[in-house]
Amino acid sequence: MRVLLVVTPVNSHLLPIVPLAWALSAAGHQVLLCGEPVAVATARAAGLHAVEVDAPPPAPPAPPAPRPKQAPSRAAAPGPGWQPDWDKLAANWQRRVGRVIDGYLALARDFRPDVVVSDPLEFSGPIVAGALGVPCVVHRWGPDLLTTQAREPARRALKSLAEQVGSLGGLPDPALLLDPCPPSLVAPGTDPGRPVRFVAYNGPGGYPGRRAAATGQTVCVSYSTRTVDECGLDGIAALAEAFDGLDGVHALITLTPEHAAALGPVPANVEVVDPAPLSLLLDGCTALIHHGGAGTGLTALAHGLPQLVLPQALPALDVYGERLAARGAGMRVALDGQSDSGVLREAVTSLLGDPGFASAARDVATEIASMPLPARMVPQIEELARR
Repeated sequence: MRVLLVVTPVNSHLLPIVPLAWALSAAGHQVLLCGEPVAVATARAAGLHAVEVDAPPPAPPAPPAPRPKQAPSRAAAPGPGWQPDWDKLAANWQRRVGRVIDGYLALARDFRPDVVVSDPLEFSGPIVAGALGVPCVVHRWGPDLLTTQAREPARRALKSLAEQVGSLGGLPDPALLLDPCPPSLVAPGTDPGRPVRFVAYNGPGGYPGRRAAATGQTVCVSYSTRTVDECGLDGIAALAEAFDGLDGVHALITLTPEHAAALGPVPANVEVVDPAPLSLLLDGCTALIHHGGAGTGLTALAHGLPQLVLPQALPALDVYGERLAARGAGMRVALDGQSDSGVLREAVTSLLGDPGFASAARDVATEIASMPLPARMVPQIEELARR
């Protein structure tokens, strides 16, 4: 079987699919990723075959918008009922798919896949599958509502473009929708998918070096590099200050050397370390603090760790925090409190002091472990291809 991976050029969209790609390769199938440079580099680092799509480069990104002001609140405003600017998103989808679709189709016609695997926001994947008359498998990344909400707006926005390249009927539905979200964390209103176990893959790297923590509790603080680039270090600095003097608590903050230098001195019980695969870094940790990324959060839940979620200025990130808090496996602090070391100190103290959070997180870890591994999905994908 020939499997073509088509993903958005964002690491967090590809990483959850890598274990499925490994399982397909281990079963003897030929797996190839085609995409833009970021996706190609990430795929090759994971040991996957990958080829860069022949497409015009994207327009330079606009400078990041200032962090929005929010009314004082301990709960973030966006949630399951949140609706983005669909007209703006439709224009973005049309612009991106229109830029890359010819290159994807040229490669796909040469490779002749039996099935296409895509993330839920890379609409080029289903269009390529529709044009070639093969099934498309869509793989979600975790607790997520946006991709369910986006389906109809995307169908309307891309119908004409899809038909022009041979996908009759427009944007096709996935033949199989895989969902690694533990059932107890699924957001209300999410389209049902086929459960598949989340297997943590956080990129290449070795076992992280760090000081031996004193007896007590070790809390890992992990923001994606992209989040720090876009949102700055104010929240990280406030977190470091929040740990100052907390008895028996050791904080482990992951930052690139450049970001660490910009952060400056930290309290004695705070250690700044280079980024490393989170699944290894969490060994020996008691809890995790992060920005709301589903891959980051599910990695910690697979370890049975409670979490403090500080969702940044992107409502999709808050869905994870909202679902985690609803499950009782952690807490979240709204944007307006994330630079207040007093608010953060209180949240950290509550997270570590209430054993109910850790107990709920361990229950979710058991739930994750009971879900079928990616290898169990391979026969179903083979059957789709046979049809």
